[in-house]
Amino acid sequence: MVLRVAVINVYPVPPKSSRLIIRALKDKGVEVKYLPLQFIGLSVGEGSFSLQIGDKEIELDGGIVRGLGMISTIGQFYMRIAFLRFLELKGTYLMNPLDFLIISRNKLETLVRLYHKGIPVPFTFSSENIKYLYTVLREKGLKEFVLKPITGSRGYGTTLLKDPDVFYQIASLLLQNNIPPLVQRFVHIPQRDIRAFVIGDRVVASMYRYSNGCWKTNIAQGAIGVKTSLEPEVEELAIRSMQAMNLEYAGVDIAEENGRFYVLEVNSSPDFEGLMKATGIDIPRLLAEHFLMKLKK
Repeated sequence: MVLRVAVINVYPVPPKSSRLIIRALKDKGVEVKYLPLQFIGLSVGEGSFSLQIGDKEIELDGGIVRGLGMISTIGQFYMRIAFLRFLELKGTYLMNPLDFLIISRNKLETLVRLYHKGIPVPFTFSSENIKYLYTVLREKGLKEFVLKPITGSRGYGTTLLKDPDVFYQIASLLLQNNIPPLVQRFVHIPQRDIRAFVIGDRVVASMYRYSNGCWKTNIAQGAIGVKTSLEPEVEELAIRSMQAMNLEYAGVDIAEENGRFYVLEVNSSPDFEGLMKATGIDIPRLLAEHFLMKLKK
């Protein structure tokens, strides 16, 4: 029997990363669909229990979830989760698993989990209490610090600050709009950080991301990727970070400062085009192979 699988995202038209994974799956001889979450409908009750696009019921053996949406209302977010939960309840294997996909979207909870597992992360704090935030900044005497959104990717909305009073004004506006700020000590890196792409129990590709006229090292922000081999301790750190989040694959961002390594983020639906360009490694093929191996177990 031919396996029925899907690549799941929020966009009406599949972005390049999704198209590459779809092609890799088709090369493996499985039946592949693209499922845009915006066009799915769910009905439940009085004999009805189905997920549909248009008038066609969705029946899948497995799916690779590539995104829940960078910017969405809480209602959209919970509806999309319900769609994916429906699939899991029907026995569909999802990669990454839904519960841990949700957790990984929360930068603060990610850092809590990593540190709890003994993984080094930069000093970070968050609150809806502006007095607490301001007091911590003053007491710690941080000369440079980064203001981040609790959720987000590609470095969007991340701001480098040096003045607690400037932060106070920004944080006050954020909190007035019910947006809790996350503050992190700025890690002084040598103009680059590390992106390690982990699948299963190994790092399949890695690169240095060199900033290009900006302090941010995200490829989406203009950074330049250069292939690198990681020292065993750094590889182990990347693998442990992904495993701490109970994920099957992830992009792990690591910063080096004065010979010490800190994990900044664990991305559960990472982009990989820049990494492929830098390393020449066929990441979609490796993702497809791992996904199908897990699906067939």
